[in-house]
Amino acid sequence: MTLPRDDGPTTPSREPAGWSERERLAALDACGILDTPPEPEFDDAVQIARQACRAPMALISLVAETRQWFKAASGLALRETGRDASVCAHALGLAGPLVIPDLARDPRTARNPLVTGPPGLRFYAGHPLVGRDGLPLGALCVLDTAPRPGGLSEEELVALAALARQVMTQIELRRALAERDRALAAARASRHDLRLITDALPVLIATIDRDEVYRFVNRHYETWFGLSPERIVGRSLREVIGEGAYAERRPHIARALAGEPARFEIRLPRPGRAARPGGAARDVRVQYVPAEDGGFHLLAIDVTAEKAAEAAMADSLMKFRAIAESMPQMVWSTLPDGYHDYYNSRWYEFTGVAPGSTDGEGWNAIFHPDDRAEAWRRWRRALATGETYEIEYRLRRRDGVHRWVLGRAVPLRDPASGAIQRWFGTCTDIDDQVRARETLARGRETLETLVRGRTAALEEANARLTAEMAERGRVEERLRQAQKMEAVGQLTGGIAHDFNNLLTGITGALDLLRARLAEGRLDALPRYADLATASAQRAAALTHRLLAFARRQPLAARGVDANALVASMGDLLRRTLSERVALDLDLAEDLWATLCDPNQLENAILNLAINARDAMPEGGRLTIATANLRLDGAAPAGEDGPAPGDYVRIAVRDTGAGMPPDVAARAFEPFFTTKPLGEGTGLGLPMIYGFAKQSDGQVRIASEVARGTEVSLILPRHHGPAAASLAPRPAPARGPGTGTILVVEDDPTVRALIAETLSDRGYRVREAADGPAGLAALEAAPVDLVVTDVGLPGLNGRQMIDQARGARPDLRVLFITGYAENAAFGGGHLGAGMAMITKPFAIEALAAKVQAILEAGAPAEVRP
Repeated sequence: MTLPRDDGPTTPSREPAGWSERERLAALDACGILDTPPEPEFDDAVQIARQACRAPMALISLVAETRQWFKAASGLALRETGRDASVCAHALGLAGPLVIPDLARDPRTARNPLVTGPPGLRFYAGHPLVGRDGLPLGALCVLDTAPRPGGLSEEELVALAALARQVMTQIELRRALAERDRALAAARASRHDLRLITDALPVLIATIDRDEVYRFVNRHYETWFGLSPERIVGRSLREVIGEGAYAERRPHIARALAGEPARFEIRLPRPGRAARPGGAARDVRVQYVPAEDGGFHLLAIDVTAEKAAEAAMADSLMKFRAIAESMPQMVWSTLPDGYHDYYNSRWYEFTGVAPGSTDGEGWNAIFHPDDRAEAWRRWRRALATGETYEIEYRLRRRDGVHRWVLGRAVPLRDPASGAIQRWFGTCTDIDDQVRARETLARGRETLETLVRGRTAALEEANARLTAEMAERGRVEERLRQAQKMEAVGQLTGGIAHDFNNLLTGITGALDLLRARLAEGRLDALPRYADLATASAQRAAALTHRLLAFARRQPLAARGVDANALVASMGDLLRRTLSERVALDLDLAEDLWATLCDPNQLENAILNLAINARDAMPEGGRLTIATANLRLDGAAPAGEDGPAPGDYVRIAVRDTGAGMPPDVAARAFEPFFTTKPLGEGTGLGLPMIYGFAKQSDGQVRIASEVARGTEVSLILPRHHGPAAASLAPRPAPARGPGTGTILVVEDDPTVRALIAETLSDRGYRVREAADGPAGLAALEAAPVDLVVTDVGLPGLNGRQMIDQARGARPDLRVLFITGYAENAAFGGGHLGAGMAMITKPFAIEALAAKVQAILEAGAPAEVRP
């Protein structure tokens, strides 16, 4: 909140519009207050102002012609100063308070002798004391030796204004009495003039004779009580105020009639309203002043606003004192400059000093002499920086013993300006803790000796343990290596067994083919060629299973409608299953598309159906179900599950024999099978597992003996549209080909077969054994198509084509691959004019693919 502040260049001698300096000085003289002795009413006002504004000094300054005179002063040992040293003179004529945050920086006060010299004033806030005629007589002000950038808060300004009105009320009362006495002396014969004077005063005035009869009242009786003066004059005081009020005031009336002034406060209802707590009533300060004729004068001033301010201040002080007195620590507070002005009872109980004796800097006397310098140094630093004050020192207890205490204080700051308003601190007796700490320090050397001995023993034991752990690690490493070699042996043994069978079929058929050629018996040649081809195709299938298990097969992932794919396999599945197995399709509505290779998904479902059929030799039911699946958390413990997200679940359930837990735990191990020898390779489920993991999915198996098995394929959701159908197989090549083809292959046998195949179909074929040779061939002469293996040594096929396309961006390419890591684009990252075919492939498939590329461009992938 922005506080009222006067920052303009006001000249004290300038006479504001509406009054002159001569009139103002005359009004001041008329009050008869200059050079009068101290009075409690004014002393109380400055004390309250000092507390309300949290300032070390407060004054009631009356500005005369050549000087300013202090009717009351608190915190400043001066009675008056010259007019040149008056800051209050700058407040004359202002409608509200004057606040100067830093006197040394304001051009009006920078050279003021009270600023440049003792006491070194830096802050001023004053409210003008304005009489009923609008003439300013001086100001009620608070001062500080430290600047206050934030000035006063709104509550402090309200309190200062209320106190200024109270001071002015006292001055007006004095002035009213003086004027009344002069008026009575000068115009005793004219009651009219007296009434004019008293009616103009903001005071309730009456004259009561020695018989307690009203002889005079001013017009304020009518506004306060609703009774006109004519209805009151001549009636007795008892009759007018009533028996109850008269009984309460009788002691004061007796004093006044005896010639002794009386002063008291009462609460009066406003006209037509009942007096009640918090109701419409006014607080009144009443004075009975003895008169010369034996009666007395009644003067009453409305002090409702002042009482409200005092009540709020008292309530705040009461709450603070209640909290402070309830604490077991010694509690104290200071003004912003560090002046101690409050201690709770615990302080006096501990120290035994008289209340008030340690205010200001008196607390220094009860410090231990050795601790005083450091305590003062830290206290001054805290005052200068606003940092928290904290220190351990010794205080003298009431029995003369010095005990250790922890002193701590924090500043209370103004929320708006950040200026420190007060410091609050505590002193906590920690003597027992300090003594215990010292005892602990004395025993530290003995303890350290014991610790060193124990540490040496522990280090020796740790060395033995480390050696044992190292030996255990070596044993475990040898065990892991043995287990690894056992697993590799199992894998290689299974591969060798299957490939030996396949190679026996191939080599045997080729030997018979060669023998029949030598004998000239040509009629059996096709059968032997078919036998060799069948064995080679089984070898290719085994290779694909191994690549799928190792997650190295080339995949062509795209959006797949799993419902449509499963439905399209219905006839194939029913032909594959026995007549005793019923097939159910439980396809979810609104199934999401999934992202995977549809051919591999089809193979996986078919393999699972075959496994389920074999598990139900006596018949049963096979169910293929689809569903949307949202994974929100991590995979179950021990599983390498997919990341949270959206997936499509394809579950194959059977009602067959099921598997015990130990068999289900090994179901995905390569070459592990429960089928009789020769009836299974043990690669079916590993292939499915590898396909799912390579597709960023998961396979889960649940089985119970005699209750069946369920295998679930969990594949990622595809947010784009699903492809219409599986890619068609290439059509056979049509007629002789034309054009020049560059074949780049590092295997001479494969290169020769491809070159001969293409030459037989009419193409001009050029050959290269590696990537650099292929680039050289492309630079030597133009070609229509490059057929290249991806896995070339050194410069691979994709790198070679990227360099070649820098000069020929329209170059058409057919990539050959059998290993996904070498392809690096099996997921659909092929550019325009590029296609891919996987090993092993049929000669007709290669020829058809080449012809399709040369004639019209090619699809993204071809399966042999």
